[in-house]
Amino acid sequence: MKKSDISKLTAAFTEVALKVKPDEKVFIQFQGKTAKNLALACADKVIELGAMPLLNDVSHDIQDRRMVDWTDAQRKTYRDQMITEMKHTAASIIIYDDFDAAKSNATPAQRQNYQEIVRPYTKDRHKTRWLVVASPTAQFAKACGMKKKDFDGFYVGACSADYTAMEEAVKPLTKIMREGKKVHIKGKDTDLSFSIKDIDAVPCTGEYNVPDGECFTAPVKDSVNGTILYGPSKYSGKSFDSIKLTFKDGKVIDAAGATPAQTKALNDILNMDDGSRYVGEFAIAFNPFIYNPVGDILFDEKIAGSLHLALGECYEEAENGNKSLNHWDMVHIQRPEYGGGEIWIDDTLIRKDGIFVIDELKGLNPDRLAP
Repeated sequence: MKKSDISKLTAAFTEVALKVKPDEKVFIQFQGKTAKNLALACADKVIELGAMPLLNDVSHDIQDRRMVDWTDAQRKTYRDQMITEMKHTAASIIIYDDFDAAKSNATPAQRQNYQEIVRPYTKDRHKTRWLVVASPTAQFAKACGMKKKDFDGFYVGACSADYTAMEEAVKPLTKIMREGKKVHIKGKDTDLSFSIKDIDAVPCTGEYNVPDGECFTAPVKDSVNGTILYGPSKYSGKSFDSIKLTFKDGKVIDAAGATPAQTKALNDILNMDDGSRYVGEFAIAFNPFIYNPVGDILFDEKIAGSLHLALGECYEEAENGNKSLNHWDMVHIQRPEYGGGEIWIDDTLIRKDGIFVIDELKGLNPDRLAP
């Protein structure tokens, strides 16, 4: 990646998203070689801004030691140390390589045990001003079907969208979702309905995830009914070509992958705990630079003309009472080339075939956000 691109990214992460101030401590966690290089560049930028970077390596070989080789007492010592660090930290940057995660030797049980122990630290981390971003690896470029040079341009463009314009354009959608009571989603092999009554809606325009571009809320926990078909998805390095879920009174009662092996792996994940079969988030996405799945959820969940529901843990900002170790975002694209679809809120059609159709929301369409 060109030096000018790296400079643009580190400025977007530290100055625009996190608004780093002098004398603050900034926690920078990274996973993988490419992530490390970007993390070091971010650390240099943090120092330039007069703040103090704190670096934490969670690459698979190091993380495996924590999940596989350490005792629970050692994991708790690590957790307590990180909690202490978080008490004095103003901002956090998480740069991860999902392809690196696939190299892990940890079993699902070891991963679950580790997550349960360190959970208090990860929750404290989200009390800071935080940012999560995927690392621009060569594998990521290949998964996108792009040459690395073309991918770098795509990556920088998506991460450096006009978030100021997006912040203004999303206000009417936020209002509609906050005041809305009923959502009905129609699409290819999809007919799903649920309530969002009395649950807050949160606009996301470049402050926490980069790239960004969504507005999220959560369904009333036991209100989800019907079926939805998702495209490609990934969880902890496991890939799924497609996922079809059927809900009854909020709970997934049938979950199918594209193959018997994928169906088994899917259900193993959903059986991790009770909350994994309930929805913790519903979001409508609109990043104008992202059009197709690229194999990384931080990009895929922002695809223009898409929506996503997350199985598992809800966010405190849009609380529906669901608790889980999981938070698995699954993406449903509604543009015509993906089969089309509609989003209705309180019997009003707000988006058809990926395009917002009511006047107050047209500012979120790609031709307006990226003319």
